[in-house]
Amino acid sequence: MRKIILVMLIGCSLVYSSARAADTTSAVKQLMQRVQQAYKSASFLSFHIAYRYANKSQPDNYIDTMSGEVAMDKNRMRFQIEDIETVTNDKYTIQVVKDQKLIYLSIPQSVQMADPIATLDTVLAHYKGIHTQITRNNNIATLEMSFPPGQTYKNITMVINEATGYFQKVVYELNTEGFVEKDQLMQPGNGGLYQTEGRIEMVFSDYRKGQFNEGLFSEDRYFTRLAQGKYEPVEKYKDYQIFLASPKL
Repeated sequence: MRKIILVMLIGCSLVYSSARAADTTSAVKQLMQRVQQAYKSASFLSFHIAYRYANKSQPDNYIDTMSGEVAMDKNRMRFQIEDIETVTNDKYTIQVVKDQKLIYLSIPQSVQMADPIATLDTVLAHYKGIHTQITRNNNIATLEMSFPPGQTYKNITMVINEATGYFQKVVYELNTEGFVEKDQLMQPGNGGLYQTEGRIEMVFSDYRKGQFNEGLFSEDRYFTRLAQGKYEPVEKYKDYQIFLASPKL
């Protein structure tokens, strides 16, 4: 049921990649740089994020939903969505998968979250013929991107509060055939839920500052490092296995 949203999460995992000046207008680049800087410089910022999938013809009838919480302080971040918790600090990226009772450890990765900036960078680098438009109403900027026929994306809309530089909403309109099995599509003789065109909303809300401290990013909450490069989970995760995803740990 949640395949499309999960693919979006995986495919948009690198945050804060740079917009390419050669591929977009100066106005779009400046707007995205403003957003990038707002998140990268944020101190002890937290917010809620919700993902909603609907068929394009029924935008208010959500088929799939997921939600999570983000806490970040410059290059450190904790992202909790469903049963997966990811923490990045200056020593590790720690991913806790609760339903599998696993803790994955790797060297610090770029702060990871399903982020529209990364999607923007990817599509501008690989697609030609994209039309972009920015409209403004008071402090709210809306960036609209329309793609030529035959592409995965049809339209992407980003709504940004220019006073803060933070996202309010991002909407992807896309072709769904590449994301779901044929028997999941709504076709004659098929009882699938998904139409060939879908809509994913990312809604950002409840921005707040200073409601946690740097201990939230500490590896001590998850494991203890022993001699000879071995790791032992703390009491809370005593029945979890630790998997080293990077050989340099």
